[in-house]
Amino acid sequence: MKNLKIIFDFDSTILKLETIEILADYALKNNKNKNTILEEVKKITNQAMEGKLDFSSALAKRIALLNITNENILQTTIFLKNHLSNSFEENFHNYDKENCFIISGGFKEIILPLMLPFGFKKENIFANNFKFNSNGFADINSNNDLSKNHGKNLVAKKIEGEKIIIGDGYTDYELKKYNDAKIFILFTENIHRKNLTKHADYIAKNFKDVKNILKNV
Repeated sequence: MKNLKIIFDFDSTILKLETIEILADYALKNNKNKNTILEEVKKITNQAMEGKLDFSSALAKRIALLNITNENILQTTIFLKNHLSNSFEENFHNYDKENCFIISGGFKEIILPLMLPFGFKKENIFANNFKFNSNGFADINSNNDLSKNHGKNLVAKKIEGEKIIIGDGYTDYELKKYNDAKIFILFTENIHRKNLTKHADYIAKNFKDVKNILKNV
């Protein structure tokens, strides 16, 4: 891998699912409009991942639809432990953990307990974080770069060296688009966003493909 900095997306890449959709499922458990709101959350997620809606707006819109509690965050973390991408555990042990990073629009409170056991360094994991209002519901920390438009780019700029981004969404491609990563690997094990195919340097169907690509770049 020639000491490259390997940046992974989290949702729909390392993880099979979109974290915010699982959070929403728990947060809306007793809401009579649950199904309607969940469909709206999924719609907004897809718009953002396809580049049809800026990330900051998408995040704010989705969180506004929910009343997330600390209990919901814990429930989501426990659930997602068994929903990592099928090929991740089989292949990740071969990676140089010193040079592996996660940059995610997801949530550090969930990603850290899931990823630290795999050898990721805490300081190499970048994600949004929650703050709680007086009612005990979670808001997004708006001072976090990842809550902003092009947040992944803002974070990637601070990582020195040649970078490769591996992810499924438009915000991952933007690292390559704006020269904050040398290579964009479109990851399609969980979802293939066809509109990004033309922008990808490589397409990986799983983490075994990723490993083979990295050997040759």
